[in-house]
Parts: sequence; C-alpha cells; structure tokens
Amino acid sequence: MTLNTTEINGILEKIRSEYATYSKQNPKAFDLAGFEKRYLQTLQMKSNVVRFLNDEVAFLEQLKNKYNELIAKKEASKGATINRIMDEAIARLEKYPKMDFHPLAKPELRYFYGAMRDFGDSEVPALIHVFRGTPEYNMFQDVLHTIEKIAVSRIRNQSPPRITEHIKALLDANGNQMLMEKDTQDVLKTTCLALKKVSLLCKECIDKNRISSEIMMRIDDKEYPKAGSYNVKTHKGALETVIIKCQEIIEDFRMTAIVGP
Repeated sequence: MTLNTTEINGILEKIRSEYATYSKQNPKAFDLAGFEKRYLQTLQMKSNVVRFLNDEVAFLEQLKNKYNELIAKKEASKGATINRIMDEAIARLEKYPKMDFHPLAKPELRYFYGAMRDFGDSEVPALIHVFRGTPEYNMFQDVLHTIEKIAVSRIRNQSPPRITEHIKALLDANGNQMLMEKDTQDVLKTTCLALKKVSLLCKECIDKNRISSEIMMRIDDKEYPKAGSYNVKTHKGALETVIIKCQEIIEDFRMTAIVGP
C-alpha cells in the first residue's frame, strides 16, 4: 500500500496527538520522544515509512487498549500499574534473558542486551568457526566487531564496551529523557544494522556456494558451550540458523522498519 504526503502527514498528526493526550496521564508509557526518534531514524535510513507507521499505530492502539482496560478495572486490580502494562507490551521479549545492568536502562534494552549476549555466546563463535582462515572472513570482520561491542565482554566481570558507553550516556543525561532515549535507540539501530548485514552476508555466501553443505560443524564445546548445539549442523545449515536468529532479534525489537525487511 502506498500513501501520499498528505495521508502520511495526517497519520503522523494523529499519532502525535494521541501520544500528547495520553502522555498527560502517563508520560513514561506514552513516550512521544521515543516515537519521534524512531521516525527520524526511519527517514534517515530511507526505510519504508508506511510499514513504520503501520507498526507504530498497531503498537499505540495496543498500549491504549491495555491502559483503558486498566482504568476501567482499577477497583478490581488495585495492584496493577502502567508499568505492568508496559511489561505486557514487551512480553514477546521475555524469551531473552533480562540483563539488569543499570536502574536507568529501559526494559527493552535490558532484554536486547540479553539477546545479544546469547548471540555472542552462540552465533558469533559459529560464524568464526565457519569462516576463519577463508577469504570470506574479511567481509565479516567489521560487522562482527560492532556486534561484539555489545555481545562480548573481554574483561571478566565487566560489561561489554557499548553497554559501558550506554551507562555513561544515561548518567550524563542527568534525567533528560530525550537524551536517554537517543542513546537507547542508537544502541538498537546500530546493532540491528549489524545483524542485518550479517544475515545478508550469510545469504550471499550460501547463494554463491562459498560454504559447504556437507562439512559438519566442529566447535569446541568446552570453550564455547552455548555454541555446541551447532555441531549437529553443516556449515550451510549453521548459516541458515544464524540468518533466522538475526531476523528474529530485529523483528522482536521492532527494528524492521528502520533496518529493512
């Protein structure tokens, strides 16, 4: 479906109006600054604006419905809060570990950090195992470096570099929600762009027969215990699994409109 400029502006005005109205009752749940940041990123990435708007309208409607249900049932559920509604809105993220690395960090980013830690423990070793020592490895080096900045801790008992940077950004913001949201979205966007690049490179290697569909994976599961599950797959099968994992994370954290399908 295509929309003209007038129709797009009309939808934007409606979304902004809804956020403005509901944020008077609860600004934390109805975060207009977060929406504006996601919209700006969509424009900067020249992504599909119509898909972005469809996703945002659906999310806002879900949030409004749950908020209105809570108000209507206030007496019957005195213990319920808007924060609980927000937890329900991100229920799809609960399959990932939640890393409580700082009290100011948004719940979405805590789950995202957990998702990327799992990726660093499983998918990164699998990719390195397949491509180390091959000409194709050079294609992955830069993008894996970006992922490792949030997924891999080089120093024991310390957070990965990008998480450390985010904590500093939260503290430097001194309570400014716009600045805190800006760095949160930057973490999500930069990392998901890297995941998208990984999936495209894997697909290219499969399509151009640069990897084997017969050689079995042989990861040292003592050194990389979480990556040991890949040892039942061929090199091709491993890359197909990595592609699926990348796509799942991008979709679960609502970054598809920004990084592309």
